[in-house]
Amino acid sequence: MNLLLKHTFIRFAIVGGVGFLVDLTSMLLLSIWLPHLFARGIAFWIAASSNWWWNRHITFIDAQKIKHKKAAVLQWMQFLGSSVVAFIPNWGCYLFLLAHPPAIPSPTFILLWPYLAMVPGVLAGMMLNYIFSRFWIFSSINQSKEKPI
Repeated sequence: MNLLLKHTFIRFAIVGGVGFLVDLTSMLLLSIWLPHLFARGIAFWIAASSNWWWNRHITFIDAQKIKHKKAAVLQWMQFLGSSVVAFIPNWGCYLFLLAHPPAIPSPTFILLWPYLAMVPGVLAGMMLNYIFSRFWIFSSINQSKEKPI
């Protein structure tokens, strides 16, 4: 297990899973008082901010040890911006899959399709977010310490 956690991508994916739970919980709580679209928008920013904090303190902790680390606010803004960019293929993939219903005639599968259709887009967005995070946002990491994936 410790060998897996040495890789930033694994830690990044775990943080992303936690971020998904933050996103879902925020959405559910906010939608009690707000329309779903507003709740969804606010939940995205809450989850992205949560992911930035966890990635800063867990995934890319080596970046914090460098003398000339980026200011936290600049780093947070870059992370939010890259999250918006990564959301584009995520949302596009989701809309594409919703426009093409599954060929499986199972009522259960059809009922679950809107949730299953999220998975490919989330994975595409995660890959793009990881690239932005590793090579731009948290770029002061000494990458020679980590083994390639």
